[in-house]
Amino acid sequence: MSKKRNNGKPLENTLNLIETDPEVKSFIYQQINEFAPYVTPETLVLVLARDPLAQQEVEVSADNYRIAIVLKEDDASIEAEAYSPNIFDAIRLAKESMLSRLSEIQNKVENSQERLNAIKDAGNNSQVH
Repeated sequence: MSKKRNNGKPLENTLNLIETDPEVKSFIYQQINEFAPYVTPETLVLVLARDPLAQQEVEVSADNYRIAIVLKEDDASIEAEAYSPNIFDAIRLAKESMLSRLSEIQNKVENSQERLNAIKDAGNNSQVH
């Protein structure tokens, strides 16, 4: 389902949808639940509406929604952003981008930890002949 905007400023209309539309709010909560394996109870998950015409790296129109998802904990944060003419697609695309980034980070950490463990195990199991 596509949520159409009223005439006006794109950012204000997106903010209004995120804050007041029960269907959009429910969809957001469903999407952010997928971050559970990657976050702690202290992690703040922010879903932000941004002006689609401000500071874009790609050319978009005012008919697009610009959604950012930010995960923040202590002084660290990670962010993913997406554009789409459909607010649900913009939210989903931002979530998928964030999940991809989190998965990459997790794979690097796990692989590094596995390598360190393998090196430690090799060092502990070495025999002198």
